Amino acid sequence: MSRPTARVAQLRLRDLMLLDLIDTHRSLRRVAEELHLTQPAVTQALQGLEQAFGVRLVERERRGVRLAPAGRAALTHLRAAGREVKAALALAAAPQRVQLRLGCSPMSALKAVPLALARLRAAMPDVQVLLCELSVPDLWSQLHEGRLDAIVSRTHAPDAGLASHEGLRIEWVDSETLVLVASRKHPLARRRPKAEQLQAHRWVLPPRGSLARRMIDDWFTQAQQPLPEVCIESTSFVTNLRLAASCGLLTLAPQSVVASEGQALGLAVVPAPWDERRGDIVLATRASREDDPLIQALREAFAYQAARPAPAPAQTPRKAPREAALMAR
Repeated sequence: MSRPTARVAQLRLRDLMLLDLIDTHRSLRRVAEELHLTQPAVTQALQGLEQAFGVRLVERERRGVRLAPAGRAALTHLRAAGREVKAALALAAAPQRVQLRLGCSPMSALKAVPLALARLRAAMPDVQVLLCELSVPDLWSQLHEGRLDAIVSRTHAPDAGLASHEGLRIEWVDSETLVLVASRKHPLARRRPKAEQLQAHRWVLPPRGSLARRMIDDWFTQAQQPLPEVCIESTSFVTNLRLAASCGLLTLAPQSVVASEGQALGLAVVPAPWDERRGDIVLATRASREDDPLIQALREAFAYQAARPAPAPAQTPRKAPREAALMAR
């Protein structure tokens, strides 16, 4: 293939849709039908696209076509570009209506996002925010695909099978620790439990794939213990705290939420047998939107929030003198 030339400037939006349609239909005939073109016209458009990129984007198979590695790599950005064009058309039709598609993880939705959005709305009262709470892998995937303008999330695990952070701008906004929580009346509330004791009790946790669930599963596996019984699954940390208080269950929750809600709910932080680590929460945006006034205002709102002092850590309730003496024996 020849090197990319000025042919890039001649590409049309229809040309940029080709790879997405080919990935969906795996047939140039089906793509031609959807675009209301002849198959030779689609073939010519694909050849022009490959000349513009300077690499082969599509491979022919016995019964159709498929994306070559270069085509699949380009597809993510082309999908994002297509969604940006649609967003631009919508904004041009209603320029007074500024819309932000913001994704957040359940942990960031509790503190970092509400405070930053309050500051954003103070700076831009007319902004319409579409807030979407998703799992960490889904957040990063949808940001790469252009379905979201920005996300507030934990960074994804290196083995999560997601795209790299290439093309993204990532800024630290907060940090949080997941702590072990139970009702003050729970049998394990006033002791440092061992793995077999934790395994013997029931839990309320977020669904599989979440950070809290993965943390618990990994720890019990490393401790060579069966996974505990999770009798209730809920994505809401606040709901989980209330269920832990009312149903006598164990759970994991962000330290800052336990500090603000735990006293009223009669909850205690149970000394965990694992090392508690603070995890970073970041704001991620696409680098292509760096000059967008809306994205700049969002970054400033989170930067202001990141500069605020961190809350005092939650404390395990003090033991009565007689009880402390008994446990020290």
